[in-house]
Parts: sequence; structure tokens; C-alpha cells
Amino acid sequence: MKRLFSLLIFVFFSAFAVNADSLEVGQKFPLEKITTENTPTDNTIIVFIPSLTEDCEYASMLTQSFYYYFDRQLAFDNLPKLPKTKIFFIVRDKVNAAQSMQNIFGKMNVIYDEGGKYFDTFGIPKPSSKNADSTVVLLDSSNTITLIDNKYRAQGEHLKPLENKLKELNGIGSNVKIKADIKELKVGETAPDFSINESQKLSDLRGKVVLISFYPAAFSGQILKKNDLGLLLNSPSSSPFSIQSTSCFIQIDLLDKKSLAKEEAKKILISNSTQAILYNWQRLLNTRNIIYANDPDYSISLKYNSFNPNGYNNRVTVIVDRKGKIAFIDKSFENKDEKIINAKLNEMLMKN
Repeated sequence: MKRLFSLLIFVFFSAFAVNADSLEVGQKFPLEKITTENTPTDNTIIVFIPSLTEDCEYASMLTQSFYYYFDRQLAFDNLPKLPKTKIFFIVRDKVNAAQSMQNIFGKMNVIYDEGGKYFDTFGIPKPSSKNADSTVVLLDSSNTITLIDNKYRAQGEHLKPLENKLKELNGIGSNVKIKADIKELKVGETAPDFSINESQKLSDLRGKVVLISFYPAAFSGQILKKNDLGLLLNSPSSSPFSIQSTSCFIQIDLLDKKSLAKEEAKKILISNSTQAILYNWQRLLNTRNIIYANDPDYSISLKYNSFNPNGYNNRVTVIVDRKGKIAFIDKSFENKDEKIINAKLNEMLMKN
């Protein structure tokens, strides 16, 4: 009898548990396990994150990006629909208001899970440190899992596919028109023209040295302190500062350098982000010498061989000389490239 009772208990809990091996796209997610609130919504995002304190180097950017993109719905400006998205952060850490409140925004819900109960319930591996990866799960209006990303660290390369999937679910998918005859950029050719904003084109900058750099997404990447940036640039390949790939924040910070020459180059940073997002992104970064351009349909990115089929920009960087000719191409910006690019800019600025 005792054995039968134990078996029944096992079967009962097994019926409601979500195992890590069984958590997959197309499966219903038992949202009632984390909330009793059942107001209809278009989508739900659940983030299993190690911590919201400053010890988690990407927490600030992750929470800010979700706030601006999805909670405030700025990713959908000028689109026919503004999807309503509920956001839950399940935090594998103890409550620490002093260090966490700066990462809690808007209507996003925070559930602290110091003991890891929810991680176990949903079969999510417990993070080994405060800088371990997060797991992001996207649900549709019927709470069916449509996307799982267990390597989430606020990277633009992960944020954009999440945004694109959410748009797809709501019938406002991509308007990218990929042409088969896109030519490869070459040094010496005239730089393809494009609109920087409503009143200015690249061709209007003839006579100026221009840097054009593409990046995946605004509000992405880890934020490092200034002394950490120095360590990142000067560290050997075995250093922990060299392990993580370039982030959008770091890319922009490294390129926002004052020229050694009397003249400054025009520096245009391009992403597929709405003007509302770019406005808040610029305020956060407080850069000195950067123009932020929006490429809503990736038409500029396609001209410059930057578009990635996964739905974001590769980190292509191009320098255009005073005659409008391409003088330098970096097909994949990395941290170490900053010195090369800025040296090339200074060399060109010194020339008449």
C-alpha cells in the first residue's frame, strides 16, 4: 500500500513538472505555476536569470532592452500593431533591493528564486555563477512555447531574433527585400549612398572623412567600466575579458574616440532600431561624436554586405574618404580592431 501511494505521488507530480529535456518549442508552458494573473496578452516572455545585481555584468542591459523594446513597445513604433507582452524575470538570487532596483522597470514582474524552486520546476539548469547565461522563453497568446534561448546575455545577435519572432507571431514580420544581385563592397569604389536621417544623405558629407559601422541592436551587450575596457583591450587571449564576443555597447564606446587631428571624422553607427529606441540609447551612452542612424528595412545593411539572414547586422565597418570612395573595410569588428580603425581615421584626417 505504501509503495502504491508513493507511486501515485510520483505520477501526480510528474504530470505537472516540466523537465529540461522536454521543454521545447510547440509545448504548452504552465504559466499558472508562476502567476495567478490571467489577463489576456499577445505574448509572454519568461527570463530565468542568475541575478539582477551589478555582479551580473549583462543584467542592466537585458532589463533595459526588454523594458524599451517590449514593455514600452518602442520596437513597434509606426507599425500596424503594438503587441502587449507580459514579462517575468525569475531570479536565482536573494532579494537585494539596494543593488537590484536599478534593473527593475515598468510593468515587468520579478520573482526571486534563491532556492531554485522554479528552475527545478521548469527544468532549467541552475546557474553556476551570477554571470552565467540566462534562459529566455517566448510564449504566444495561448502560452505555447515559440522560442527558447538558453544562451542569452543581452547580445544583439540574440535580442533581434527574439524581437523578430515576436513580430512574426503578431503578423508584423520582416519587410526585408533581399536582392540576388547585391555586389560585394571593394576598396576604391564609391560608397553606396543612403539617407542618414530625413534631411541628410551620405553624399552630403563629401569633403569629410566618414566612418560607417553596423551593429546588431541598440540596448545590447554588457556594460564594462572604463578600467575594464582598458583591461579588455590590453589583455592576452586567455584573459576572461577576451572570452566574450564584442558587444554593441563596447563597439560604440571604442569607436567614440577623439581624433588626434584638428578635424573630426563623421561617425555613423547603424542598426535596425526605431527612432524612439535610438533616442533612449543615445541618452544612455552619452557619446560625444556618434550619429545614430536607423535602417528599418535593412536596405543600407544590404548595400554594405552587413545583413545577417538571422535578422540583424553583422559588425561591418567601412571608412569613406573625402571623395566618397571606400578606403577601408572591416568585415567583422572585434575589440582589437579599434586601434587599427582609429589609426586609419587619423591618417586620413591628417591628409588634405
